[in-house]
Formats: sequence, structure tokens, C-alpha cells
Amino acid sequence: MKDQYPAYISWTTFEKIDAMLRDNYAEYDRNKTRGVPQTGAALLHGIVYCGACGHKMVVQYKGGVRYMCNYLRQQHGVPVCQVIPAAPVDAEAVAAFFKALAPAELDAYARAVALRREADAAALKAQAQQVERLRYRAALTERQFDPVDPDNRLVAAELERRWEETLRDLRQAEAALADAAQEAGRVVPFGISPDLHAAFAEVGQRLPDLWHQPALTTAGKKALLRCLIDKVVIHRAVRDTIALRLVWRGGATSEIALPITVGSLAELSRSGEMEAAIVERARAGESDAAIAAALSAAGHRSPLRQAVLPSTVQAIRLRHGILRERHQSHPRRIPGYLTVSQLAAQLGVTPYWIYDRIYSGTIAIELDAQTGLYLFPDRPETLSVFQKLKAGKLDRLSLVPRLAY
Repeated sequence: MKDQYPAYISWTTFEKIDAMLRDNYAEYDRNKTRGVPQTGAALLHGIVYCGACGHKMVVQYKGGVRYMCNYLRQQHGVPVCQVIPAAPVDAEAVAAFFKALAPAELDAYARAVALRREADAAALKAQAQQVERLRYRAALTERQFDPVDPDNRLVAAELERRWEETLRDLRQAEAALADAAQEAGRVVPFGISPDLHAAFAEVGQRLPDLWHQPALTTAGKKALLRCLIDKVVIHRAVRDTIALRLVWRGGATSEIALPITVGSLAELSRSGEMEAAIVERARAGESDAAIAAALSAAGHRSPLRQAVLPSTVQAIRLRHGILRERHQSHPRRIPGYLTVSQLAAQLGVTPYWIYDRIYSGTIAIELDAQTGLYLFPDRPETLSVFQKLKAGKLDRLSLVPRLAY
């Protein structure tokens, strides 16, 4: 009972302890609590919610780790809302978590919290002014009612009705003001000292490396994520994209459109547009690699990759009966240059390793206008710089307009 007896702890502390006890309760799914972090592979277990129906999702480990919303099926026997692979959602949430620890993000979050507190204070002030106006009206109605002759029943009844109505409005406004004041009191002022700011910056730089160390358990990762992320709402409105909404501690939100792999070209939301572009470019004589690069730059993708593969272009081109003539075949050797296949053989990697980094922007290079191929200078410096890229000593490599290290 609040404020009735002397207490050993504050009411705020009591609420925190009570929330921890509710989370620790084993039947967290039935009681709609977060639950304690467990050792399962799904990092967002307990804090992920369905964007279609709003209920908390569960984890399904059979056949791969997936988030599943089966609440309506359990309660009403209807089909499952949605089943979403956990790996891409977890990876995106972790990336957002790392980004949130950056100094610039901390400053932006502090400004957002300050703006929200200002808005809350303005709303609270408006509610308080409304309460004062209702108190004045109630007092005015009471003064009008008091001197009325009881024998004048019609006037007395009308004034009494107005007085009771005003008192009812006043009680409702006072209750709303009390609730708003209590809610505003729960918002902890967000302020970071320079020393703490520097500490967060250091942690933000080191945490991505520590994240993959065996010393940090899965339960520990989940606990760290919950320090900043209150809940995650996911909705797969279309097959190839997940709408992700991260709700941070303090109420701020982040909206993310997460592309995911699908099983076929038909499941891509822009498959018709991409197929039409491939047919048009192929009939104009462009090579498969050139078409794939252009479509990747335009935001298209293959079903299982985040870029358009030349093999995807080839399959669509052949399906439409667009063949390449013999004289259009590429020469095996080009003096002074290495093709993707030749460079891959010397590096000991697959050609896809190079294509993947070209499409992702890690390797910046333009197609040769005459051959329609990616050509690399055939000299020792080329192999040396690619070996550095392969070893992780370079983040990006540019060959536009000349080889850059």
C-alpha cells in the first residue's frame, strides 16, 4: 500500500524489484513478461513482438532458429501470424546496438530525451491549467447553488446537476494529471559526464570484437541488448523484406527495412520490374555482368543474395530466348590485364568472392567498355593489394580510374 505505512525502500525501488520478480517468473509467455535471458541462440527471445497482431513471439528451434507468433492459433485456432528467421533480425538488432553506443548516437539520444521531457513538461503544464480552470468552475457553480431558495426546485435541481457534472470533470482531470505526473517522474534524466562519454566511446569500439569472444555467453549478450533495447517489433508484410521497429529504453524508436533471402525470383517484390529491365538490356547487347552490376546499383537483388548475380541475369535471359552469338564471347586472355576468373585463381579464391565484393562496394571498379568484363592490371602490385584485402588489412579497394591502395 503506497504512502500508508513507513517503508524501508522507496516506491520506485519497489517497482523495479517487482518488475524483476515478474521477469524471473518461469511462465513469462503466459504472463506477457520479458523473462530472464536464457542460453538459447535467439538473442531477442522475450523482447520480440509480432507487428501483425501485437503479441509476444516465441522461438522455434526445430528446423532452424525462427521467431513465431502462435498466440492467436493457441487462443482461437486460426493460422500462425508469421514465422521469421531469427538470424537476420538478430544481426540487424546487434548492429543497431553497436551503432547506438557511438558518441554521436549518445549525443543524439540525449537531445531526443531532452526534447521529450520538454514536451512532457508542456503537456503536464497544460493539464494542470485545465485542472485549475475546472476548480474555478466548480467553485463558481457552488457559489451559484448555495444562495438558491430550496423551494425553487427547478432552478436548484439544474444548478445541482451542473455542480455535480463540474465536480465529476474535475475528479477525472485530477486523476489524469496525477497519472501523467507519475509517468513523468519515472523518466530518468539522461545526462552523461565527459568521463562517462569517453568510457562509452571506448566500449563502443571494443564491444564488436568482444561480442564474438567465447567469454561473452549468449545470456550475457541478451542481457547487454536489453540494457538499451526495450522491445523489437517485426512484421513481414512482403516476402523479401522485414519491417523492423526497435523500441529503445526511454521510448525512442528506430525503423529499419531489412531485406532477407527468399526461395525464388517470384517472391521478390520487384521481380517483374527487374525481369523487364534484364530483357531490355539483354536485347540491347549488354553483357550479363554489366546488367547485373547496373541492376544491383539500382537496388535490385537475386533471391539468395543482396545483389544481382550474373547467373540470375543469364537464367532470365535464356528463359526469354535471348542468346549470345559466338563472336560475342569474351577472349580468354587480354594482354596486360587479368579477368575475374584469372585473378581469383592466382589469389586462391572463387570468382564469386571477387564479384561479391564488387557488388557490395568493397572493390570499386568499372566494366571495360569493349569487352564488358571487369579487368585488373596484370602486375605484382595488383596481387599484393588484393592479398591485403583478403587478409583483412584493407577495408576498401578502388580501381577507378587507376589502382589505389
